[in-house]
Amino acid sequence: MYFWNTKALSDDIKNSKLTENDWKNYYLAGLIFLTLSIYIIALSPRENITSVLIEAILMIGIIIFGVNVTFNTHKASDNNVANYISKMTALSFPLSVKFFTLSMLIGFVMGIAEGAGLSLELEQSWFITVLSLSVEILLFWRLNTHLQSINT
Repeated sequence: MYFWNTKALSDDIKNSKLTENDWKNYYLAGLIFLTLSIYIIALSPRENITSVLIEAILMIGIIIFGVNVTFNTHKASDNNVANYISKMTALSFPLSVKFFTLSMLIGFVMGIAEGAGLSLELEQSWFITVLSLSVEILLFWRLNTHLQSINT
């Protein structure tokens, strides 16, 4: 199971090297990771409701667009190695670990800046909105890139 190396995972999917148990483990790891992320986010709730609302609306749009693009990329393959949901689940896990790590580093820097008195609450909430939307866009871009790699 890969926690970081999405290129190797893409190659394994392309070459049909994942077992049913591997697919299950990626699904399980993704669910655990998502659950832990929700609780970590709950430790520091955001106060600017407007930024959260705008983020939620844009996030839904990004998800709809991203799923449609990646599904069309998946359908373009003649060698249907695994179904779409399995591929997305497996590839999303190591990508999410990477983006979570990046987000934690940015959060750490923001914490240092706030401790030094260099941060305003309003700008911070909008920065988090932009960061969240950027991560979602990057996630779908990387998923699509790996699906294209699997298709070749």
